[in-house]
This record gives sequence, structure tokens and C-alpha cells, in this order.
Amino acid sequence: MIAIAAVLADIVLILTHRVRTSSEPVESTPWRHMAAGLAGCAAGWLVIGRPHIVWDDLSLTLICGVVLASEAAHAARSLSGRTWAGWTTACVSGAAAATWLLPGPMPFS
Repeated sequence: MIAIAAVLADIVLILTHRVRTSSEPVESTPWRHMAAGLAGCAAGWLVIGRPHIVWDDLSLTLICGVVLASEAAHAARSLSGRTWAGWTTACVSGAAAATWLLPGPMPFS
């Protein structure tokens, strides 16, 4: 449930950024936000108790925690004008994506 809420929040943030900056040239996502998302995934995996990793769950976690989180971090940094907003978004979204590795929804497992 936490991962689904984080993915939906990331998508809304990305779409808001794309709508507001539709006429500006596209800027690439910094690799540092991807690294922060990956670090957030690893930290989230440690916090939730290091569950057994299955390839299907891992690919979903990496897509949501690295790719989607880094794009949302770029959007948060651009919309707010503050660098800490991007770092926070990348880390929190990465950590939330780690809950895809759990066998059941977070509050009920």
C-alpha cells in the first residue's frame, strides 16, 4: 500500500511538472538522483527486515525506486526551486518502493 501511494504521488508530481513546463526544453534527469533513489531502495529494504528477493519484485522495485523516483525528484526540484526537495523525494520514493518486496501490504504483513 505504501508503494502504491508513493508511485501515484510520483506520477502526479511528474505530470504536474510536465504540464507547467511544457514549452521549455527537456532537461535530462541527473544521475545523482538515480543514485539517491537506489540508496533509498537499499535503506528501505534494510528497514523492512531484508525480505527474500524475487526477480519480479526486484524489477518493479528498481523501476519505481530508481527511474520513477529520480524523475519525480527532478520535478520536485524544478517546481519548488530548492535542491533539498529533489533529494528528499528521491530518497523517500526509493525507500517506499522497497515495500514492493514484502509478501503482503505493509500495514498487514
